Amino acid sequence: MAVRRLCKKREFDGEFDITPMIDVVLLLLIFFIVTARMEPKIVSELPKAKNGDVAAGEEGVVINVKQTADGKVEVIRSNNTAFSSDPEQMAIEVEEYVRNAVENEQRKFVLIRGEPAVKTRDMTKVRVAASAGLNEDQQVLIAVQQ
Repeated sequence: MAVRRLCKKREFDGEFDITPMIDVVLLLLIFFIVTARMEPKIVSELPKAKNGDVAAGEEGVVINVKQTADGKVEVIRSNNTAFSSDPEQMAIEVEEYVRNAVENEQRKFVLIRGEPAVKTRDMTKVRVAASAGLNEDQQVLIAVQQ
């Protein structure tokens, strides 16, 4: 005689099995990570400046940043004399130049004009050096020439 087992229905214990949902979420996460582009795109361009000297007027210090034909960066005072080509020495000279202009000539801000070919890191180095020579309430403005 065959013994017939009676299967009891399992009673619901009040907890859901969320393992399949976790599997689906992890698969979606992996899919989005694999298909996402990790290359940053250009967020925005700096404003073009045609008349930086006029904007600076008598109240600002103007520093020009240019890229030479051989790819080096040249930082130039408003009277067209260049700062040192050594980055550390250039930072010291820019800070001293700005501090002197603020204290002796009563300048209120610094305008850094860069050519479009100048890299952001080079502009940042000049900005950091210039801001070291300013008071806390003064600011550094950056613009790109056309």
